[in-house]
This record gives sequence, structure tokens and C-alpha cells, in this order.
Amino acid sequence: MSQIRIVTDTTSTLTFAEAKEYGIDLIPLSVVLHDEEYKDGVDMNAEALYNKLGQGEVPTTSQPNIGLVEEAMMKWREAKDDAIIIITISSGLSGTYQGFSLVKEQLGMDQVYLVDSKTVAAPIRDAALKAKAMADEGADVDAILDMLDNCFNNTISFLYPHDLVQLKRGGRISPVAANMASLLKIKPLLFLLPDGSVVDKFGMARTESKIFDMVLDHFLEQGVTAQTHKLYIPHALAADTVDRFLKAAAAKLGNIEYEILALPAVLTCHGGLGCIAIQSTIR
Repeated sequence: MSQIRIVTDTTSTLTFAEAKEYGIDLIPLSVVLHDEEYKDGVDMNAEALYNKLGQGEVPTTSQPNIGLVEEAMMKWREAKDDAIIIITISSGLSGTYQGFSLVKEQLGMDQVYLVDSKTVAAPIRDAALKAKAMADEGADVDAILDMLDNCFNNTISFLYPHDLVQLKRGGRISPVAANMASLLKIKPLLFLLPDGSVVDKFGMARTESKIFDMVLDHFLEQGVTAQTHKLYIPHALAADTVDRFLKAAAAKLGNIEYEILALPAVLTCHGGLGCIAIQSTIR
């Protein structure tokens, strides 16, 4: 049976402990604060970042350190795997895919298959776990790549921030727009475009219940059902918001399977404290 290694990055919501348990290799993106670089989930965990954000700090993020990527890929090359499937955050949101591609070419590793997920967070986790299970059962590379393509073509991702403070600090929304939304007490709903190129505004509402209706109505329009899909809700200190959303989801989607996760530090840098992501994946 061929040996297929599955690799992903920390935007997947996988922790290093989980990755070790499942047998998946995990590469950290970086959190940058005061010109210091911290490896996501290694030097800077979610709790530490929450404290920084609460103090008004403005961290940024960057793709995995190229030296770290090269070191990891040289180690994988020495392991003589038959194939290495690397699943990355959307290339439209990060240079992670491009970084892996550069090192792959430099090292001449033809056995490496790069997969641009065109998404972020839990759908990557879901797909990486499925890929690992298939590899362990003896599936070939083409079958795994076909499965990944199907997964990433059938995912929907929303972001519901608690406020626009961190989005304004990070330059993701203009100060004028953020201040106007705050003044009018309007809540924003953001949406990852299907091609993974950008997180854009999906809609605005004065109440949280209207925000949830927008999410759930879109899911229904796109054919999301309890029989065919699963929901993931990664969040940053927003358990109460998650509970309220799940009650709304049960009313419209029935007994749909869901999983609640902690939003990784590198993603909380953009969404801010109190945000939740609402994501659907195909079963």
C-alpha cells in the first residue's frame, strides 16, 4: 500500500495535539506583533491573542515562514512518502499556497500535490480528516484529490463579527464605514466568495435574528440540509452567540449535525473578539 502524507496549515482549526492524534502534518502561519513573529499555535495560542486584542493591540498575520516550510518539506522528502498532499488556506487570502509551491519547485518534489482549498477554517479541517481516513484505507492520490475537489466546491462560509473594531484596526473596513455602522447600530454579515478570493459584505441588519435569517436562508437556497451537510461554528469567546445561532438553525434546518470549534489565533486577528464563523460542508 502506498504511503500518502496529508498536510495542512493552522487556519484549518486543527491544533497540534489534534494533528498528532490524527497523523496529519500541520504547518503554522504567523502572527506578527511589534515586528516580532509568533508561530500560530506554537508561540501564540488563541488565549494569548485574546489578551493582546483586549489590550488594544493590532496584530497582523503572514504566511508560514519559508525557512520553516523548506525544513519541513526536506524532512518529508527524506521520509520517502509515495505522495504528499498539502491542503492550504485559499490562495486569495494568504500567500501560503504560493510559498509551498515555491519550495516544491526548488526541491524538485514531484510527489507533492498542492490543493488550494479556496476556503478557510473548518472546511479545511473536515477535508483533511477525510483525506487522512482515505489514505489510511488505501485510496490512491486521484481518489483523494477528487474528494477534496468535491468538498471545496460544496462549502459556504460566513463571518459574523461582534463589532467592527478589529476589522477597522486591520484595515479590512474603512474607519468611516465602521463608525457609520456603529452609529446606526447596524450589524454586519461577511461572506467568503465562492472562489475564495476575498471576504466581502453579504448584508447588514439591525438585529442578530435578521443576521441569522440571512445565513440560514442562503443555506436553504444553496441546498444545505440535515441529510447532506454538516455545520461548523468556529468562534472567539462567543459561546452565547453560538448558542443563539444553533437555536435559530434548529428551527430552519432541523436536526443538522454541527461542531463548535475555537477560532485559531491567526484568524481571530481579523475577525476580532466575539466573532463567529458559520460554515457548511458536504457530508
